[in-house]
Amino acid sequence: MYSELIQLFGKIGTKFFGKKLQSLKELVEKSNLPIIYEKYIGKLFFYAFICLNVSLVFFLYFFLIFWKLNFAQSFIVSLILTLTLTWTIATVFYLYPFYKYSKQMKDIERNMPFGIPYMKIISKSGVPPEQMIKYIAEDKEFGEFSREFERIYKQIILVGKDVTSSISEIAFRTPSEKFKNFLLGLNSTILSGGNINLYLNEESRKEIDVYRERQRKYTTLMSFLADIYIVVFLIAPLVIMILLTTFSLITSTFFSFNILFLMKLLVYVFVPVGGLIYLVILGLVKV
Repeated sequence: MYSELIQLFGKIGTKFFGKKLQSLKELVEKSNLPIIYEKYIGKLFFYAFICLNVSLVFFLYFFLIFWKLNFAQSFIVSLILTLTLTWTIATVFYLYPFYKYSKQMKDIERNMPFGIPYMKIISKSGVPPEQMIKYIAEDKEFGEFSREFERIYKQIILVGKDVTSSISEIAFRTPSEKFKNFLLGLNSTILSGGNINLYLNEESRKEIDVYRERQRKYTTLMSFLADIYIVVFLIAPLVIMILLTTFSLITSTFFSFNILFLMKLLVYVFVPVGGLIYLVILGLVKV
């Protein structure tokens, strides 16, 4: 029953909103979600429909029984809350492939400076392209970079396609334009009978240069953040404490605030919370 409903809502969604959801269709396919586009649209509209009906009844009952509002007031407030909640759910469904797409793209490009040199080493050992793809696919150390090659290998083993056709198909489905160009270049080299080692060596050199530049920017940024930490969370609190201590010898208040309260606020709130925010920012910064 559930599958039939998802299928029904998928047909309705694609029929009436197909053109408006075209960008979503491309991203669902490129972000490699384990679900087909029509089924994803079916889930989007199905859960939005359920939320719309259940939330409206719930909020209407809540405001009528517990808040004792009249029917007109209850209905208007319930409708506003229901539409807001339904819109939120639909938005989450709509934006998730965008988030997944962006995350995969960054992960692929972050691992290219490590994955391509590894491919170069494997290729130099004399193994054929299919075997090289298998080795990369089995090595999970390179994250989404390895998963893309795993998809290529599945096309070869499960679907029965040749190496070049498999590479070409995944190249046009990958989230990363940079990785797409790399795969198409590799494909052209194989098709033309060119030197794969030479191609991988050149691409490896390029990616290592990019990685070095990224590391340089990362080091500069971390140095800047370290300076901010020293000034804001070490020197500034110490200077403020000295100033407040000095003022406490003259008066018990500072701009109408109790000086002891300001000291406690600084020590127990500003420094710990600021430190946590700083740690979160550090966690978000990646090479």
